[in-house]
Amino acid sequence: MRGSFEEFVTFYGTPHRSLLVGSIGYCTLMIGLRANPAVFGVLVTLAALAVSWRASGTSTSERTPAVALLTLVALSGVLNDFRLVGFVAAAAVVATPLITAIGNKNSPRLFQQALRVMVAWLPASLTAASLTILAFRESSSVGLLLSVVYIHDLGLGLGMRDHSRRHWAPFFGISGALALLWTSIQISASPISPGWFWPFALLVAAAIPLGRIITRLVSSEAGQDLQKFSSYFLVTPLWVSAINFLFA
Repeated sequence: MRGSFEEFVTFYGTPHRSLLVGSIGYCTLMIGLRANPAVFGVLVTLAALAVSWRASGTSTSERTPAVALLTLVALSGVLNDFRLVGFVAAAAVVATPLITAIGNKNSPRLFQQALRVMVAWLPASLTAASLTILAFRESSSVGLLLSVVYIHDLGLGLGMRDHSRRHWAPFFGISGALALLWTSIQISASPISPGWFWPFALLVAAAIPLGRIITRLVSSEAGQDLQKFSSYFLVTPLWVSAINFLFA
């Protein structure tokens, strides 16, 4: 039983060597958020490209479609319109198999490559676009989300460094994230009222782990790169939807 849980922790966890990259990315995004929402949008798009670059293939020709679609959808968030992002994303989803089919006549491989391209660009681009739009409307909630996810990944990564305590790593990550969320709400550093702590706590505690697990399951070949961004993939759209519901 313990062996199975340790295998899950290894599957779920963040390699501690990724902590430096994550810290640099977090600081860069926070600086961009303080500067300007449009600047933040460009920076978060570059971050999404960095983790998705190798996910869609091994050659430049294989990676180009995913990079182009990711950039298009992610940067559409700079226009601050959720409906526009949805329209662009839907068009990109339809275009993905058509673009993949160019020069690829093998039907089984076509499906696999189209799925690989979709996994490479869709979650990262929607995450980037959602964060960008929210930065225009409620930047403090974006900063809080970035900080909550960063603390989660930091606790998870530090827990993974010590083999004797690595089975506690997921607990360290979630506990740190919830502690930061609770503190920010109590000192009024976020727009979320104290009465909404538990709904947001449940959202964070469920969505971050599920996002990481789903990402690893659907992107096994490129999980190492996408895993650096995977904590955002599910919690971001839910967080953005909740903030819009509260402050619409």
